[in-house]
Amino acid sequence: GGRGCTAYDVVVNSGFFRTLQADPLYLEFFLTVALEGLSEKYGVELELTGWRVLRNRKFLGSISAQNIRARPRPHIQELPG
Repeated sequence: GGRGCTAYDVVVNSGFFRTLQADPLYLEFFLTVALEGLSEKYGVELELTGWRVLRNRKFLGSISAQNIRARPRPHIQELPG
């Protein structure tokens, strides 16, 4: 609309994203949950409608490297008796 705005990039696994694209209702649910999570985490009010999934671009601006935190797996130990 010619006005300035703030844009957030949400990084999603490509296989999961293909699943989202196959079901518009599932995609809308996921994006609503993601927007609500961003809103709570950063204390900003976001509009839950009017979002766009970019068609010919993967992101706007520059994208930085992403790190996935690995959680330690629980050690399973068999106890005698």
